[in-house]
Amino acid sequence: MQNTFIYVVFTVFMTLILGFVLALALNSAALWGTRFFRGFIYLPYVTSMVSMSMVWLWLYDPTNGVFNVILEALGFEARQWLYDEKLALGAMIVMGVWKGVGYYMTLYLAGLNNIPSYLYEAASIDGAGYLQKVFRITIPMLRPVTFFIVITGVINAFNVFEQVNVMTGGGPMNATTTIVHQIYTRAFTEYRMGYGAAEAVFLLLIILIFTLLNFRYGNQGQDLDIG
Repeated sequence: MQNTFIYVVFTVFMTLILGFVLALALNSAALWGTRFFRGFIYLPYVTSMVSMSMVWLWLYDPTNGVFNVILEALGFEARQWLYDEKLALGAMIVMGVWKGVGYYMTLYLAGLNNIPSYLYEAASIDGAGYLQKVFRITIPMLRPVTFFIVITGVINAFNVFEQVNVMTGGGPMNATTTIVHQIYTRAFTEYRMGYGAAEAVFLLLIILIFTLLNFRYGNQGQDLDIG
């Protein structure tokens, strides 16, 4: 439970922020290279999680991994990214953020294109700066998109399984074990089907609670006040 909640909070929050920032940076189609960078950032999301997990296994390799090669070139010691219980979960979170940021960016880009341009024009006439426009117009108008991202992001993060099963198997010392991985282990490795089914129902209730809370307090982007 602790591992799963940590993964959910950090993955959803970091991916949300990075996706929004990237969407702002790549919103203008008139700038050179924006289409290329949009496709490049979105590509990991449409790629198989298993294949991406194999790529990141190589990146995190303790001897020949890219990250350790860079650290050693900068004069730092190599890290046991997936074999250190203090680093393993963080390494999984970084991989999860990288995998999903393109999807969030695409949703925010769609939302940005639906914001009426006259709002920004009126704000410019009133002397509003760029950051004022972002916080007083862009973020409130994107509330429905943010609401959708939080709902789907929380559900997807709670269901994290493939990268855990491929990259760490829940180790080291259960540092990356998640709820879904535990369900898989109990039901299909230990053949305790009843126990696994009970855990699956428990996971369903958790996701249901988070979804209801978001519907209750997320406001779904209605009755916006951007004045």
